[in-house]
Amino acid sequence: MSAHESEWTLRRLSAGELAAAEAARARAHAAACAACGATLRGLEHDQARFEAAVPFEHFEAGVERAVQRQRRSESFRTPPRRWVATTVAMAASVLVVLLARPLLSNNAGHTPGLNGIKGGAVAELRIGGGSGPQREARTDAPEALDYGERVRLGYQAHEHRYVAAVSVDAIGEVTPLHPESGESLPVEPGADMHWLPDSWELTGSGAERVVLVLTDAPVSVDALVDAARRAFLAADGNVEHMALLDVPGEQTHWVLLKP
Repeated sequence: MSAHESEWTLRRLSAGELAAAEAARARAHAAACAACGATLRGLEHDQARFEAAVPFEHFEAGVERAVQRQRRSESFRTPPRRWVATTVAMAASVLVVLLARPLLSNNAGHTPGLNGIKGGAVAELRIGGGSGPQREARTDAPEALDYGERVRLGYQAHEHRYVAAVSVDAIGEVTPLHPESGESLPVEPGADMHWLPDSWELTGSGAERVVLVLTDAPVSVDALVDAARRAFLAADGNVEHMALLDVPGEQTHWVLLKP
């Protein structure tokens, strides 16, 4: 019997990401292999549970809030150049469930992409809404995006009390995502996965790093932005090689490659 398919291959098969020939081969293997078949059925079962627990209306409501907020703010300032709130019409598909990623402690020796577990907090980044397949954004490798795709961030805070998120693009421009100003916001109560109220579409091209931070005390958005700029400069202007931000708490990073 041939070697088992990796879970990553089976996840891509379930999400429709594999090319036709590779998908046919992987599905044929799963049909003949009890272990791989069970894994694939489990992934499909997880997807069905996710769609029942987080229906389309949940995402649509978040997008609608983002649209309303953008309309209110247009008379006062220009919307951020690198990130734009999506419209309800762009929220046409339900996003697949993604792996929960342990957050990285801000301790010496950790590098984004490694899983430094502390306390049980986790984060997720979900991608969907474009012409390409829905899929998971990994923390250990850059993820290429298609035109029109958007992202959404979720977290399980464990014992942390505040949450914030920023992005850094290839030229070092830092954009506060949540919140846009002031201080990090209180986390939602309860142990369930909670989703930030907005989804975003990245504009421009090149790499962009997204960082979600959970802390025990409020952190100012200005301090988070400054820490992201310092990390960008310390990486010699290479957003893909940035280290953890010099802020308290726990954080996770994703690198997304815009078309």
